[in-house]
Amino acid sequence: IQDQAIRPALEGKDVLGMAGTGTGKTAAFALPILHRLIENPDSSVLIIAPTRELAQQIEMECRSLGKGSGLMGAILIGGSPMRPQLMDLAACPRIVIGTPGRIKDHLERGSLRLEQFNIVVLDEVDRMLDMGFVRDIRSILDQMHDDRQSLFFSATMNKEVRALIETFSKDPVTIK
Repeated sequence: IQDQAIRPALEGKDVLGMAGTGTGKTAAFALPILHRLIENPDSSVLIIAPTRELAQQIEMECRSLGKGSGLMGAILIGGSPMRPQLMDLAACPRIVIGTPGRIKDHLERGSLRLEQFNIVVLDEVDRMLDMGFVRDIRSILDQMHDDRQSLFFSATMNKEVRALIETFSKDPVTIK
């Protein structure tokens, strides 16, 4: 998936990547995003994952790949204290990784504003929708910058996943 996804992502295109677990999806979106953030100081990314464990894995990989870049991030997951997350958000991170429920909590509190975020990644979209996050996802995406790059990664494609992608992307490059 990395061979096929990195180039269109670097070109700023929307991407729909379909691949199973363990195929290197995180690097397929993290590398071009980190490159864009380094090249363009006005860019910020929101990465949404269905579970705290996956959000933590993504955060660790982004930290490793972006070592020495000076990019700051925040991880917003349930089951973790709110205070450190609030402090991280107060530092205006350019990379925010989280689960839909905790991201929505921060939006409702006013501790997270998404207008300046111009890149979004939804990892394991099918799982998020299976877990009942469709309303939260729609609410989150509605609050983001209108002119954004959207990267969706999913193991399967059903009508609900397709409808979400069609609503929130512009002519995505599909990679299987």
